[in-house]
Parts: sequence; structure tokens; C-alpha cells
Amino acid sequence: MSCGPKENKNIPLENLDPKLKKTGSVIVKDILTSITHEDGARYLLDKNYMTPLVYGGIMRYTDMYNEAYAMITMTIGKVLTYSLFQVVDKGIIKTMRYKLVTDTDDMKFIELKIDVNIDYGLADYYLYLTSKDGFLQRENVLPKAVK
Repeated sequence: MSCGPKENKNIPLENLDPKLKKTGSVIVKDILTSITHEDGARYLLDKNYMTPLVYGGIMRYTDMYNEAYAMITMTIGKVLTYSLFQVVDKGIIKTMRYKLVTDTDDMKFIELKIDVNIDYGLADYYLYLTSKDGFLQRENVLPKAVK
């Protein structure tokens, strides 16, 4: 019997492995590029850091990604900057959370969260939106990977 939820540890940003930080940054740049790219999420398929789960999800659910990407572009506008604000150690998976700053005034907080498998690369990614009007409360607007 369990004594409670498993605790995941935050990794202090100053102690983050430089290779992981660089990998995360490359992945985030590519995801942000894919949102406005004519190929959409399929832009990511040529990258060498895709896990089979993410690759297969994009292949199977291209239409869902296209719809989500179109909505994202209209909702958040143009991304001006991004910054890593938290890394959670979940064992083989490291969850990296980035704050996005965009040119829209409608959003209170925009977060791009990526799950990076240390051995295999991008395990999943999410875009959470919180709107100023309260309509969106940390809602993930991307298709969920089918596990």
C-alpha cells in the first residue's frame, strides 16, 4: 500500500544539465516554428528527437493538430520570447516548462510544456492557456498523446 503520491523533484535551473537545457531549447524553437509553418505539426516529423509516441500521434491525428495550430495562431498571436521557468525530474522523463510572451493582450499566462525522455527525445508536448477573462484556466489546447 502506498503512503501517498510519488514526489517528483524540481531541478534547480542553475543545476540543469547544459545538454538537456540545449535540447529543450531546440525542441521549443521547433515547436514554435511548427505552429506557424505551412506543414504544421508535420514539420516536427523530420527532427531526430521524436519518440515513436509523438511521431505516431502527429501522423495519426494530423487534422486535429492542424485545427489546434490554427486556433493557437488566432488565440495567442505571435510569440515574442520564451523562458524556461521549471524543470521537474520524473525519472527518465524531464518535464520542462516554458513561459511564452506573445503580442496578444487576451492571455494572462501561456505555458509550453515539453516532456523529454533522456534517451529518446520529445515524449509529449502541451500548450496551456490561461485567459484574462477566465474562460481558459490552464487549458491544454493541443491533442493529447494516446499512450
